[in-house]
Amino acid sequence: MPEETAVNVKPSSLDSAAQYVGRDWRHAAYYDDAETGMDKHWSGIIWPFIGPHRKHTDFSITMDLAAGHGRNSVKLLPLVEELHIVDINQENIDFCQARFGDNPAVHYHLTNGYSLDFFDAGELTFAYCFDAMVHFDSDVVREYLREFRRVLRPGTGRAFLHHSNLVDNPTGSHKASPGWRNFMSKELFEHYAAKEGLRVLKQQIVDWKFDGSNIDCLTLLERPPN
Repeated sequence: MPEETAVNVKPSSLDSAAQYVGRDWRHAAYYDDAETGMDKHWSGIIWPFIGPHRKHTDFSITMDLAAGHGRNSVKLLPLVEELHIVDINQENIDFCQARFGDNPAVHYHLTNGYSLDFFDAGELTFAYCFDAMVHFDSDVVREYLREFRRVLRPGTGRAFLHHSNLVDNPTGSHKASPGWRNFMSKELFEHYAAKEGLRVLKQQIVDWKFDGSNIDCLTLLERPPN
């Protein structure tokens, strides 16, 4: 990672930003409701977006970032050799461990909400985050992009990321925005990715057909060769 692309944010401010969002997703009843819609999201939105690129996408060592109770992990498991479940809340890690039992393909990591320091450089072939990064503070988003640049495999490593496209509330709390979306845009995300040495392959605005439509974006990016 070139030194000039580092993010000039003190860890304490990243800690605060990550914890402010993360603490709302402990024992959340939301997970039970979200589970019922996962098949529809996977077949109708996620896989159609990733699918055209799957021939050149290596899912063998995949990370599910902010996995919650593992509804995305269930979909990823058939594609992988190793699945790394990552979450900021120990309660969610515990839930996933109970859900997936002693499956040797599944590994668990507790994150501070912005670091992937438990992975070696170039270890991952694919990073995935759906229905979580939409809430992340923009500083946290950029820090994770910086980490993806480090942990994704050079030349072949890719990431599928579902993030906010909401710019209407740049100074307020994300909880005052539709769907608790944090400040981010399709263009700013691509800008951050480029600053951190990543290449955006594809982006798509998502219209959920409810109040605050077009507030989300899907991005597929890759780490270029060294």
